[in-house]
Amino acid sequence: MLLLFLAASAHADLYRWVDPATGSVTYSNVPPADPRVSPQTVPYTGPLPPKAPPPPHGASVPALEAEFNALYAQLASVPPESFRNASEALRRQMQSYEALRSQLDELDPAGAPRRAAASLALAERVRQGLGMAK
Repeated sequence: MLLLFLAASAHADLYRWVDPATGSVTYSNVPPADPRVSPQTVPYTGPLPPKAPPPPHGASVPALEAEFNALYAQLASVPPESFRNASEALRRQMQSYEALRSQLDELDPAGAPRRAAASLALAERVRQGLGMAK
């Protein structure tokens, strides 16, 4: 659940080399065992996050912001201990909140810092509910 609020980036190295037997380009997260092959390291930071769906037809930033604020108020009123065994409805609310935040950040970048601060406060409530220290 906490991952819904905190984006963790994955980082790993990819190795790219030409297979001497077939001449084909090979990618792997493990370097080649053949000592004759010198692989190139290709940085990999994981798949791109899914793009937020476009706003419903006719939806404006103020209308989406009002929906975001309503969802925030609902989630902020949930007792922290409820996040430990969150219901399916609560999980859906949290997912909707993050999708809406992402959508608003794309449509209204100027408001992103304020929404990020609100999300951090919400993430702290989730941490408290899960019994996690800062």
